[in-house]
Amino acid sequence: MQWLLDFWFSRDRTVRPRLYWARTRDGWWLALHRYAPEPGNHRTPVVLCHGMSSNRWDMDGPGQISLARYLYDRGYDVWVAELRGAGRSMRPTWWNGKRYNWSFEDYVYHDAPALLRVVLRETGAEQVHWVGHSMGGMIAYAILIGPLAKKIASAVTLGSPTMTQVGHPLLDVGIPYRGLLRLFPERVPVGTVARFAAPLAPWLARLLEKQIHELGWHEGNADVNLFRTLMLTAVDDIPCSLLREFARWYELRSMTDRYGMFDFTEHLERITTPILIVAGSRDGLTPVEDLRTVYERVRSRDKQFRVVGKATGATNDYAHADLILGLHAPQDVYPLIADWLEAHRHAKRHTRPVAPAKAQKNRAASTGKVVPLGTTRIRRQR
Repeated sequence: MQWLLDFWFSRDRTVRPRLYWARTRDGWWLALHRYAPEPGNHRTPVVLCHGMSSNRWDMDGPGQISLARYLYDRGYDVWVAELRGAGRSMRPTWWNGKRYNWSFEDYVYHDAPALLRVVLRETGAEQVHWVGHSMGGMIAYAILIGPLAKKIASAVTLGSPTMTQVGHPLLDVGIPYRGLLRLFPERVPVGTVARFAAPLAPWLARLLEKQIHELGWHEGNADVNLFRTLMLTAVDDIPCSLLREFARWYELRSMTDRYGMFDFTEHLERITTPILIVAGSRDGLTPVEDLRTVYERVRSRDKQFRVVGKATGATNDYAHADLILGLHAPQDVYPLIADWLEAHRHAKRHTRPVAPAKAQKNRAASTGKVVPLGTTRIRRQR
């Protein structure tokens, strides 16, 4: 179904991405959708990572609401990643032996390294820019405090909390009963429900208007057609194990691993990579104060904190999802990201070592090849 939906909603696009595959160390195949620039472009590749319960359509939405194509039109080498279980990436089925039981750490320790290996190998770059929305930015925080940080030239996070001040009355009601999540099936069918409910988008938009404006799209940043399209394309099922993990973080006000042995939030001071942190002025899920705390705690000498809203010169105020998928995001948010990337576009490139017999002949010219970065297998599909 995902392939059919992707084809249908991409049929009128003049440019379509090329599909690559990356294999994780624990045996998952992940999809990467590349918008390759014209030959000779020297910009550092950009990896776009979606949020929880979403897929590549989070970063490559309909019409003009596509950060991926916005950056591609400006000459960037854009790679839209899909984490395990999302979009065209491998999903658990009865014949592949996979289960809906992964955690946030699996994204950090398995998916992110596999994705980066493919991008670096294919582009010949030593570093990438990582742009993450919501959970995609939280993954950035986690990898920037570890050894993978050396592979990141800069990071951009949009509405990405560390759970220190995240809160909403609707969530507060359910958190005391989070233990009941253990009674749920391991697969939470939010994507399946969204697709079947897409014809009801106008009615749901009126029924849940307040919640949508606080948690998703501020008033004026979405319409029914956008809701319907995103319900059909941009929402995926998630494991209950991930939902339990986020519920635990919400209660503890901290991001810890599944065993409670390592706290990502406590190590934010280890981040020294250039970073841009973007917050929505009216985000009811990830308040500005939470992201300001992240900004103050990271030790990057090159860092920026931007709140997007009318008070800061934007055409509209912003909640959470509309930071990347809002009707006005191409005018208010995308230029901030493009300006940041332009200021940090230079990154080192590496070449495959030249054979001794050919060293003298090729001394004056680069081979243009790349050094193998691991055993990740790659399959391409045009």
